[in-house]
Amino acid sequence: MDQNKKDVFDDIKMIERICQVHDLEDGAKNKRLYKYLKSQRLFNTWVGKSFLEALGKNGKDSRYRRTLERCCRLIAGSFLAMAVVLGVSILYFQIEEEKQEAVLAYIREERRQAELQETEDTEEDNSEMEEEPVAILEEYAILYSMNPDLVGWIKIDGTRIDYPVMQNKDNEDYYLSHNFQRESDSKGALFIDADSSIMPKDQNLVIFGHNTRDNSILGTLDYYLDKDFYEQYPTLEFDTLYEKGNYEIVAVVKTAVKQQEESGFRYYWFHNYEEDSEFQELLDFIEENQIYDTGKDLVYGDHTIMLSTCEYTVDNGRLVVIARKM
Repeated sequence: MDQNKKDVFDDIKMIERICQVHDLEDGAKNKRLYKYLKSQRLFNTWVGKSFLEALGKNGKDSRYRRTLERCCRLIAGSFLAMAVVLGVSILYFQIEEEKQEAVLAYIREERRQAELQETEDTEEDNSEMEEEPVAILEEYAILYSMNPDLVGWIKIDGTRIDYPVMQNKDNEDYYLSHNFQRESDSKGALFIDADSSIMPKDQNLVIFGHNTRDNSILGTLDYYLDKDFYEQYPTLEFDTLYEKGNYEIVAVVKTAVKQQEESGFRYYWFHNYEEDSEFQELLDFIEENQIYDTGKDLVYGDHTIMLSTCEYTVDNGRLVVIARKM
């Protein structure tokens, strides 16, 4: 667990103890408690600071009192439940900047998730034998509870790429213009197309994102145009909801989106290959379009990801970084 996550859970534990020993229905006591906690500076993250802010408003507005009481009942009942409540609140605070509504937002989301859970059916494999559901990795459970379009997370050292990866199966272009919070946002988010699968995982996943001027999203992917940068940062991390993964970069490619009447390999439609000839099309595509030779080769059976963003030296140009799972 990194230091930031440790500080968050330290603040969660502190809030848990406060809720267990203090009567939050007493506005006067809350006021004294608020002044004491503020003077002691006991909280290290905006989890605690947001709780402190809600506590300070507790005596002024019954809405905040009800919110705080609900929060503390959840804490007393289960530390895990508190971690989820506050974790969801944390992310909501950061992105929405509406700290006072965080717990209420979680309650609405929790209700919606409960309704979805009740309607889920257990899938059967081809032999019609029931399979055990695969558990979501604990570190992504809170994010998934906020937005079930989440399919994974990607991080590349040396760049600003450190983002969730999304998938909207009803509208694959949705995250071209919406962020993780499902707000309209010209920067969009990282996403895979509607036909891709993470369970079971396709042999190749294409992750799309905008090449932004402020270097967010995939704005720093073009660092890999420089071979020296590649040699310094030849690997990346990509986790799905169900498994962690380390990948090595095998190719950096410049290409373009094909016109409808054009023939040729369309990497953005490439999910799986069942024959040598289909895999060879990928190898030929890399050989014809790679910017430099990395010295790495793909082997039949490799699982790969492709990071795809706009490249502006040609019409409909694309920069594609291809990596295989180690």
